[in-house]
Amino acid sequence: MPRILTFCLFLFLPVSVSAQSSELSAAREALGGDDARMQVAALDSLIKTGKVSPDLYQALGNAHFQRADFGRAILSYERGLRLKPGHDRLTNNLKYVRAEAGITRQVLPDFFLARWWRAIGATLGAGTLFWLAMVFWCFAVAGAVIWFLRRKEMDEKKRFALLPGAAISLVLAILFFSIGNSRNAFLDNDREAILVAKTADLRVAPGADATLEKSLSTGLKLRVLDEFDGFVKVSLEDGKQGWLPMGSLERI
Repeated sequence: MPRILTFCLFLFLPVSVSAQSSELSAAREALGGDDARMQVAALDSLIKTGKVSPDLYQALGNAHFQRADFGRAILSYERGLRLKPGHDRLTNNLKYVRAEAGITRQVLPDFFLARWWRAIGATLGAGTLFWLAMVFWCFAVAGAVIWFLRRKEMDEKKRFALLPGAAISLVLAILFFSIGNSRNAFLDNDREAILVAKTADLRVAPGADATLEKSLSTGLKLRVLDEFDGFVKVSLEDGKQGWLPMGSLERI
């Protein structure tokens, strides 16, 4: 196994999750061995507790990679990157496993302002961002009210400084609210998925008898467009559209 993916997985657990002690002990014991199947089961049990983290998804992706399950490895790395965009180890592992899965299409990086926007949202969290938005909104309202009520009796410098300060506070309130709202929308986005089946047939219509468009291999990133009768309409990274069986993919 390449060095880039050779990690002592159990080292991530103390800082990644705070699950019940029995689950944590079982996970550490499983991750200390060489059985990738047991590692996956242990990590899945921790994820079901809701105490997820980028490092936990990285460990799960590594365990899936050991089993040569490239689709679920890529899915785990993508889920980790949703929690922390730009995470170096997740990004490098994802790039490596995509190459191992034969996915040669280059993933273009986001515009740097979009990366910064998402990084701020991931670092501060939506709750903190909304709290900051409320604080600066209060500053803006208070500054505007004080300026309006006391503008005639205030010192000239204070009078001219107070209104711009209120305006800046208003801009910051809108900015923090927008980033927090964007962060929530990013986490709630269920329109992206990964093909986890080894192979799947992309068809022009929903149904096993519909015309075959092409056969797809595991690990491809898809955009979900519609659902009908056990099939999902998807768009591939190259823009091609078609229908896949619902069980062949999992949403990020």
